[in-house]
Amino acid sequence: MRHAWLVVLAIGCGDGGETNDGLTVAIDSGTIHGVDQGATRAFLGVPYAAPPVGALRWKRPQPVAPWDRLETIATGIQCPQAFSLAGPGGDEDCLTLNVWAPAGATVKDLPVMVWFHGGAFVFGSGGDAYYNGSHLAETYGVVVVTVNYRLGAFGFLAHPALAAEDPAYPSSGNYGLEDQFAALGWVQRNIAAFGGDPARVLMFGESAGGYSACVHYVAPRTQGLFAWAISQSGLCSSNVLEPSRADAEAAGIAVAEGRLGCTGAGALACLRGKSTEQLLDATKLPPASEQPPGGFVYSSALATLPNVDGVVIPKPLRELFAEGNYDKRPLLLGTNRDEGTLFHSSFFATEVTGEPELRAALAQRFAPAQVDAIVARYPIASFPSANAAIAKVTGDAFFVCPARRTARAASAAGAHVYRYSFEQEPGQAFLGGLGVFHSAELPFVFGTDPAYPLARVGEAGQPVAGALQRYWTRFAAAGDPNGPIGNGDPPWPAYSAAGDRHLTFATPITSESGLAADACDFWDAL
Repeated sequence: MRHAWLVVLAIGCGDGGETNDGLTVAIDSGTIHGVDQGATRAFLGVPYAAPPVGALRWKRPQPVAPWDRLETIATGIQCPQAFSLAGPGGDEDCLTLNVWAPAGATVKDLPVMVWFHGGAFVFGSGGDAYYNGSHLAETYGVVVVTVNYRLGAFGFLAHPALAAEDPAYPSSGNYGLEDQFAALGWVQRNIAAFGGDPARVLMFGESAGGYSACVHYVAPRTQGLFAWAISQSGLCSSNVLEPSRADAEAAGIAVAEGRLGCTGAGALACLRGKSTEQLLDATKLPPASEQPPGGFVYSSALATLPNVDGVVIPKPLRELFAEGNYDKRPLLLGTNRDEGTLFHSSFFATEVTGEPELRAALAQRFAPAQVDAIVARYPIASFPSANAAIAKVTGDAFFVCPARRTARAASAAGAHVYRYSFEQEPGQAFLGGLGVFHSAELPFVFGTDPAYPLARVGEAGQPVAGALQRYWTRFAAAGDPNGPIGNGDPPWPAYSAAGDRHLTFATPITSESGLAADACDFWDAL
């Protein structure tokens, strides 16, 4: 009976479902009780979908079972992963999200920032410490939401038997993207209870999360679920993350039959009968020392990527952006100066030591005639090493130039687009020689220095971090990173193909044009 009274009390206090202590909130599935963090209220580990276990493994996320009262004072467990910066492991019952909201907020119109984490769709968590939303919430008056979604085999394994079992959903794979879609729906239904404005939702993410943001940006079904989007190093309009459904299902069959012994008519029941650990072991990447030179970026070993299934991803993103048949919401996107170095570091890959290994790696991703052209465009003699050459290829081909391609297409379609290049050297990088590597901007965005284990903002980077946070939160508030006149930050010009303008985040912050223009002309022609 006490639980029932709590629910009545929560619903009866205020127009957003919040009690006067600010920590007991009524949402559509029950009452939750958060934690006081001083200037911030945190609601951690909130379930937004039913546990995808048993018969729900490899199903679209289902509604969560209601509860009376739930203590939401610790982030939920990460989704299963064989490798993680926070350590391997996890649990399939992982579909939770975290909310940080300013303490004492009485309005229900705060900007909302919904974060999808990176990690190549195989590792990471919305609960990682460096995605803590407290700093953004208390400094800029926004509501921050970070999301767990299924990863690896649990989120993206494709198999024909999965597509055949549900006539209403003739697809397989992409369950992690479906989780994100469900989380965006949760935000629309519930965010007002935390002071957020469902009409001012920014969806943003980095790497795999940035790619996810682009998927949802062009998806017709996301109409009304967010107002604007940021893609950080998102590989949008690149082909590296877009196998066809046929290729993805062939890779799934190879895993099922070759590694797990699941064959024939009973393959699906066999797969669902495997333990979490067995599925992780069957689909994990080999260690860097056992991969061919060039690493997993130039390998077909990863069988757990989003696929162009005709349902969740109707066509390759390059085609979807060019066609322009999507809601023209404001879009901010960009890349880091040295995107490729992390992927070719000893942390992730075996070093490429000469032209034969460079060619062998490129041949895994490109046609033979393209390999000749790429080697001519990126001659080893122009770089400190062959490994540096392939790192530059990776950065341009998979990140920088696809970002330009996406910006051109979206702006031509009528969207307001803003492009950036992050070039501030991080402090205390975990490895030397990486420069401004992929993901180096994360502690700058969230203000979580020193939580990120790969790099620090450092004293020299604090002015850039502050400016970046101001641009991001102004964009969350109004779909324009510039905000009111006189804010002290350099103006950020809107992108067009003719001007090819971008903002460079370095010391000082500058507005420039023609980022990697010659290289991107090469890749577009190729």
